[in-house]
Order: sequence, then C-alpha cells, then structure tokens
Amino acid sequence: AMLASGRPSSFDSAEGLLVVPPEPPACSVPGLDTMAVPGDAEDPDAGSWQSSFPCLAFVDGTRSQAIVGCVILMNTIIIGLETDIPWPGWGMIEEALLLVFTIELVLRLLYRGKRFFDPSDQIFWNLFDLVIVNLGVAETWIIPWFATRRRSTATLALRSLRLLRLLRLLRIFKMFEYLQRFVDSLLELVPTLIWIFLLLLAFCYVTAIVLTQSFGKAAASQNLEMTADELDDLQRHFGDIFTTMFTLFQILTMDSWHTIAAPIVEHRPMWRLFFVTFIAFGSWTMISVLTAIVSDNVLASTVDLKDAERKHAREAKMEFLDYLYQSFLEADADGSGMLDRSEFAQWAKNQSTIEEFERVGIDLCTEELIAMFDLLDVKDTQSLSPEDFVRGLERTQDTLNTKHLVEIEHLFKKVEWNVMLHHGKVEKIEESVKARSGSGALGGLCRQMQDMSRQQEAMMKEQARLANEISELQSMLATGAAESPTGPTFGLTTMARK
Repeated sequence: AMLASGRPSSFDSAEGLLVVPPEPPACSVPGLDTMAVPGDAEDPDAGSWQSSFPCLAFVDGTRSQAIVGCVILMNTIIIGLETDIPWPGWGMIEEALLLVFTIELVLRLLYRGKRFFDPSDQIFWNLFDLVIVNLGVAETWIIPWFATRRRSTATLALRSLRLLRLLRLLRIFKMFEYLQRFVDSLLELVPTLIWIFLLLLAFCYVTAIVLTQSFGKAAASQNLEMTADELDDLQRHFGDIFTTMFTLFQILTMDSWHTIAAPIVEHRPMWRLFFVTFIAFGSWTMISVLTAIVSDNVLASTVDLKDAERKHAREAKMEFLDYLYQSFLEADADGSGMLDRSEFAQWAKNQSTIEEFERVGIDLCTEELIAMFDLLDVKDTQSLSPEDFVRGLERTQDTLNTKHLVEIEHLFKKVEWNVMLHHGKVEKIEESVKARSGSGALGGLCRQMQDMSRQQEAMMKEQARLANEISELQSMLATGAAESPTGPTFGLTTMARK
C-alpha cells in the first residue's frame, strides 16, 4: 500500500493508508507514533519493569547468546568424544563447561529477578535451563561428594543423569527463529497427533483381539494343515494381545508384512481381504492423513514467519520515513518548509543520505535523486515539500501491477474528457463569432478563435500521443519488460506526470 495519499489526516481507515499531514513536527513522522502495527500486543509490565542490575543487560544480548550456543555445541561434541575416546581430562573440561552454564544462569537470574519466572517471558525455556543446570550440578559435584562422604557405590549409579546434558542442545532452537517456529508448530500439533495415535491404537487393539483368538490361542485346535515351524511362527506373532499389536505395528510400517501374512492366507485365503483392508486403512490412509496434517501446520508456520518478516520490513520503512522528515527539515536552510533545487541537491550529495537509502534497499545515486526532484516538481516551482517527495518516492518504488495501468488509463480519460469539453466550447464560440463576424474588433476576435482552434488541434495531437504511450505501457506490463534505473515503475511514473 502507498504510505501517503495527500489528505491532511494521520490515518485513512477507509483505504488503510498512512497519510502525511501538511506540517510534520520536527521530532517525529506524523502518524507513526500512534499507528499500531497489526499483531503487536502491548505488554503492560514492559514499561514499568526495571532490572535491579541493569549492568547485566548484556546476558540477554545477541553476542552473549551466540557464545552460549557455541559452548553448548562444544559440550555436545565433547560428550560424543568422551563416549569413544577414554581420557582422564574429559572430567575437567566438563566441569569447566558446567561452570560457564552456571554463571550464565546466575547472571540471568540476577538481571531478570522475579521476571525470570514470568509466564509471559519465555518461562518454558527459563525453567528448562534451570532444571538442566541443576541436574548437571547435582551429577557433577553434589552426588560425587555425597558418595565420597558415605563411601557408597549405589549413589554413583545416578551419574547416568549426565546423559541429560544432551538436552542442552535444545537451547539452540531458542536462538534461531526458524527452529523455534518449527518447534512451536510441532507443539501445536500434539493434540491432533494424540487423537490420530489413539485412533490407530484402538484400531490395532480391536484387530489384535480378533487375530489372537483366531490364530494365537486356537491355532493348534483348528486342525490347520501347518508344519510345526509354521505353528511356532503363529505363536510368535499372535501368541498374546501385546505380541499381536506389535506384529500389527510391523505390518503398518510395511516391514516384511508378506512373511507374516503368507502362512495365514495360504491356509485361509479369505484373510487376504483382511490384510488388504488393514494396510489400506492403517498404512496408507492414516499415515497419509498424519503427513498432510504435519505438512499443513509447517506451511502455516512458514506463512507466520513471512508475516513477521513483512512486519519487520514495515517497521524499517517507518524508521526510514522518520529519517526523511528529519533530514529534510535539517536541509531546509531558510526554514520555509520547502526545499529548493540547490538545497535538495546539497542534501542528495550527502553520503549519509545515500547510505540510508541503501539500508532500506533503495538503490538511488545522487544524480537519480536530483532527476526525481525534477520529475516530482510538477508545477515547475523549483521547490518541493517533504510530503510530495515521500509520496513520489513511494510511488516510484512500488511494484508494477495493474493498479498503475488503471491510474494512467483514468488520467488519460480525464485529459480526453477535458479536451472534448474545451472542444465543444470552442466550437460554440467559433459559431457565435462567425454569426456576428465583421470588421474591427470582431475580426480580431475571430482570428483569436482561429488560434484557439489551432491550439485545440495541438491538444488533440497530444491526446493521440498519450494514447500511443498507453499502448506502450500495456505492452510493458504484459511482457514484464519495464526497465528503469530506479525500479520497474520509474518510467511509468514519469509518463503519468507528463
């Protein structure tokens, strides 16, 4: 959407467009301070909360979290090396890494205080870190100390808790937004997955009862013409309920199911229908439904991530508009609220201006900015207001679509209507003059009307030229071949201004 439409109000609710008022204050961009971004929720405690140790704010910084992430990866690699390569120095390295995790947790507790346990402030990850670090302290320092004091070997068995250190790797998911959203999407799937698994469990349980009673318990009494090995296989696959359910799970995974079904269908051909139905429903239908649900949820999380990226881009654009207003006011040497061509050229030559444009992805050099000044100066007053420049810049950077062609077409129709209107007026005046034509003043007036007629013919030629340009624009839009030094619609906007 365009960020400016020219009407003097802060926000147009009918069109959903940010509107630039005529006289912005020097400190901020109008409408940006009070404009709410969709999806943002205000935290009532965000403004009132202050840490007792503000000097520890670095523990929540990106650099500190990156360092902790590297330490976690190092700890995971060391656990793997410790498993395969015996070395007495692994214990000292483990204690050093645990000391780093403990210090980081203590610093976060001091910085956040009671907010560390706030449900709205990532309480799951905070409690997760607290539990993992405490288990590591107990496994590395506390339990060995008690075991040494009491000379007990039973407590040393609790050192198996060291495998829980691998759970620290889950903190990596919190540091990357993509991984965190993936975990969130999986957590949202848990209720749906539970119902699907319960349905599969009930289906396998009922089927297991039938198969156990038909083959497991009564195989010997049914006088089946089977060898002793085949009867043993039936007992091994269908001897009791739990064994039969595991066999059905093996069939669902399509793992050597034909070796299980072959002895049965050989002596009971009607059971072929059962195996076909069971595999079609359990393995194909339910697994496909499960896969579709997971895929749909992951795609939905991807859409949410794109919405968040668009929100960040919008916030960056708001900051850029704020910079434009402030820089315009600073470049206005005479304080008139308008930038003349020399002031604008001096502003465009400033390196910080070019860098700020590049920061938001607008590739414009000084010469192109000055050319844009001449383009947007429609009335040729050699001056430009901040509102006109911001509005015109947004139009030139907008993506080429049908809307722009429709605007040009309506502009052409308006010109055509004005030409036809003046043409009718000129014809009426010309007829009136001819009816009263004579000498003297009326003759001069007739000559003036003839000049007006020639001007009208020139306007008609201009109308024809505009029609040709409209045709060219339609071809450009259809082929996607709109080329311009400042974006796909720079040339289109130039044509519109003409």
